Amino acid sequence: MTFSSEISLPEGVSLPAGMLFGEFQQAVFAQIVKDFQLDEKETQVPFNVWMENAIRSNPDRVHASFYRLDLGEETMNNALKIEDSSMRSTLLAEQSIQRAVLKVLTRFNYALKNRLISKKN
Repeated sequence: MTFSSEISLPEGVSLPAGMLFGEFQQAVFAQIVKDFQLDEKETQVPFNVWMENAIRSNPDRVHASFYRLDLGEETMNNALKIEDSSMRSTLLAEQSIQRAVLKVLTRFNYALKNRLISKKN
């Protein structure tokens, strides 16, 4: 899958110790595939293009994906009000990627914290 924007970390946030940026990107990609339930063919399409087509052809699927991703109703509704479909889908794709970034970071940091606690005991 290709993304219209670079996958980046939130300002002031660094990768967990020992994690390479390539691993991080793969984890974000896997999170998007999981939450949007993309099949092999769909992963070959740029994400913003997939988003535009999916909003038009299967909006319930996209809404369910936003729910799984925990994108936020206000964020989603504000983006869906944009009239230009290409702009709307690009914004939603970017916001989805940023939310996936946060989910991946949270999961890795939580796992790291648990490993440190278990080593202490």
